[in-house]
Amino acid sequence: MIIKSGYHQVYQIQKKYFLIIFFSFYISCTAPFDYFGNNVDIQKDRIFLNLIREDKNEKDKYILIFVEQRGNPTKNSNRKKKKTLNRYIDLIMSYYGYTENIILEEKTRGFIEPRYYVTVQFN
Repeated sequence: MIIKSGYHQVYQIQKKYFLIIFFSFYISCTAPFDYFGNNVDIQKDRIFLNLIREDKNEKDKYILIFVEQRGNPTKNSNRKKKKTLNRYIDLIMSYYGYTENIILEEKTRGFIEPRYYVTVQFN
């Protein structure tokens, strides 16, 4: 806290707070990155991969956690979602060397920060 008043000291404090607010706004407005570090256009893809968790009990079984676009899904957006899901599964298969996959479960949770969970068994 500054006890002495002076234009220079007040200006420095205001400048400091302005920079903090500006950088936090800048960081929050940056485009998101998916699990593999690629830029994401959530309007185009509807979902993007955020996290991959390996099942502790079964080998080659993964839970894919996607960030989903907010709002009510339409038939067109569900097609985009399915297409993007298949692209990510193909990418994971080529990355880890799998040849087959079976989608065991799909579920969506949350409405403020929607997440789309997909359980996949690879062979």
